[in-house]
Amino acid sequence: MKFTYANGQKPLDGFTIKHGIGKGGFGEVYFALSEGGKEVALKLIRTNLDVELRGIRQCLNLKHPNLVHLYDLRTDKDGDTWVVMEYVSGEPMSAILARYPDGLPADLAGQWFAGLAGAVHYLHDQGIVHRDLKPGNIFLENGCIKVGDYGLCKFLAGSQHLGQTQSVGTVHYMAPEISTGNYNRQVDVYAAGVILYEMLTGRVPFDGESAGEILMKHLTEKPDLGKVPSDFVPILDRALCKNPAHRYSSIAEMAKDVAAEINAQAAPVVLPVGKTAYAASDLAATVVARKEPETLAHPGSQQKSAQLAGAVLLASFLALVFSFLLGILFKEGDWQSMAPVFFLTTLGSGAVLTISRFWKTPVEDSWTRRLVLMGMGVGLGIIGLWLDGFQLPWFGNGPADSMRPLVSPGEASRHPVYGLLYPDNRTLPVFFGYLSYFGLMFLALRWWKMGEETRAQRFSVQAVGATAFWAYVLLFLLPAAAQRQEAFLALLLTSAIVQLVSPWTPKTLERNKKFRLRYA
Repeated sequence: MKFTYANGQKPLDGFTIKHGIGKGGFGEVYFALSEGGKEVALKLIRTNLDVELRGIRQCLNLKHPNLVHLYDLRTDKDGDTWVVMEYVSGEPMSAILARYPDGLPADLAGQWFAGLAGAVHYLHDQGIVHRDLKPGNIFLENGCIKVGDYGLCKFLAGSQHLGQTQSVGTVHYMAPEISTGNYNRQVDVYAAGVILYEMLTGRVPFDGESAGEILMKHLTEKPDLGKVPSDFVPILDRALCKNPAHRYSSIAEMAKDVAAEINAQAAPVVLPVGKTAYAASDLAATVVARKEPETLAHPGSQQKSAQLAGAVLLASFLALVFSFLLGILFKEGDWQSMAPVFFLTTLGSGAVLTISRFWKTPVEDSWTRRLVLMGMGVGLGIIGLWLDGFQLPWFGNGPADSMRPLVSPGEASRHPVYGLLYPDNRTLPVFFGYLSYFGLMFLALRWWKMGEETRAQRFSVQAVGATAFWAYVLLFLLPAAAQRQEAFLALLLTSAIVQLVSPWTPKTLERNKKFRLRYA
């Protein structure tokens, strides 16, 4: 294979070419060293520059342990474009599969899939669809799975060999809907299903003499699942559905089922002398739990109800304790004045804990979830309005009689502009101010993340800080200093208490899970 540049050349300032790695329709890839001695891969882009650069730019700042990192995008003196990226010295999955012509052991396939799912879920969470998942783009380095080639354009390939050497979509792993130009996360779920099939059997589900023949099989034929271990048949039957709506809703949901089958088998992993043996089920479950918070098994409804009730009771107790202490410290011992803070904190914590406990869909930055929380926030605003002594505009109260304040008009605002919003503190904007304040607070923050069992740490000061920031920014919506203080304290306490009472599972077996992969 002849490359444009040879050992020792410096086509790009700051980097010295050592040798070529691969060539394809996109251009060439080289192993190079920076001036400081850092090993990198340099990808020279020759074709479809505009399309490829658009994909690369949106991926430059992505960081995940299961992704090949893209460091920079540079132009040389000749006007050629280079991508500076992480150099992965490990083997691609395609090389591992070549050593297992009849398929990988189930526990090993499960660990490969867990790493793949972690990377793909992260991409999906960033609004990016890979669209070119295949064994040639998945690597093993020092026991860690790395997924690459996620920032370049994807095209149909004429054969499997061509697909493994070019940065193009490979027909053996293409979802049926790609023929219509439909590119969403479901195409990655389908490709992941094909890869899992290949890992378990040693062959792809559809093959043929031409790209057209293979695509037609993807469109019309059902995969032969008789070659797949029976425990994985339901998983692949769902992942390889022709209709995207009938597949897994997310790669994380699929990874959960794969891990469950690994757990069910619970085969011991025999490691080289000097290493410790661990159950494959524990390793696979650990990898999935580390990458996919939503893949944990959900307890039964009665157990969840009991857990939720206990958490809400504990949250209520902590809200009472904190409210009492704040009253003693800052209200000259008048702890009863903190009653609105106590009730708002208890109700807010209960709302967040309920969402975290009962929402079964994958945990993502979902606008559906944000809107549901906003609705809860609006309800909390109505209760806060009532607790602060305002008459609500219903049950016969006219607009002129509503919103009678608990404080004098002189305390209505911190700035003259608020006097224009709330003249005499008796107008309906006060009502909408409360609803807007609590509704926007529950919309702006990802409250459910504070209650995730697999969150990075038990208590996050950053989460409380983010709550304090937004709670302060939106204070102008509330009519008077007393109400602003109550709402601010209630939201801060809610953020802290939800984290304190929610169950937390620390990450474990981080090193152990690498042993089996290292000796693949």
